[in-house]
Amino acid sequence: MAENTPLSKGKQRKQQTLTKEEVTALLEPEVLSLSNFRNAISGKTRLFKACLFILTVATTAYLTLYSADMLDRFLSFGWTQHYGDYRLHQVRFFIGFVMIVTLYMWIILRKPLGTMLMCYGGVLLYFLISGTSRLLIVLNEPVGTRFIVGYFVLHTAFILLVLLLAREERRSSW
Repeated sequence: MAENTPLSKGKQRKQQTLTKEEVTALLEPEVLSLSNFRNAISGKTRLFKACLFILTVATTAYLTLYSADMLDRFLSFGWTQHYGDYRLHQVRFFIGFVMIVTLYMWIILRKPLGTMLMCYGGVLLYFLISGTSRLLIVLNEPVGTRFIVGYFVLHTAFILLVLLLAREERRSSW
């Protein structure tokens, strides 16, 4: 019965009233497009944009070469010849793909990137440690040393790139 009192009706009206800014924001469609991406990174530092460009080029090159089956002899499963390593690579590939798509979506939606990039750095660090230890166990020392060093350096470069993105994201604005 208390719901029908004038006081509670006034509270309901106050709670349901939208401001002009809210109405305008709701009526403007937020379309995911390249122009929105350009606007989203316009407030970012040059170093952030450069790191994002390098990450994008490296990812695109990897996707292209992997799809063309040109990377098999350069990936860990090409060296170890274990099917389990191939499956593990597929899982890591999928996780990396989801990470890069999520990064771009977050940029377009102008969400804070710091925590996400630090988590990405942690996932990449896990890939580095687990992959390197697996290679050290499976590969012979003289034959696999070069590959292991390359694997380690490449993963470390990606970790540093992601951490640099996180640092630059803090220095940037939307």
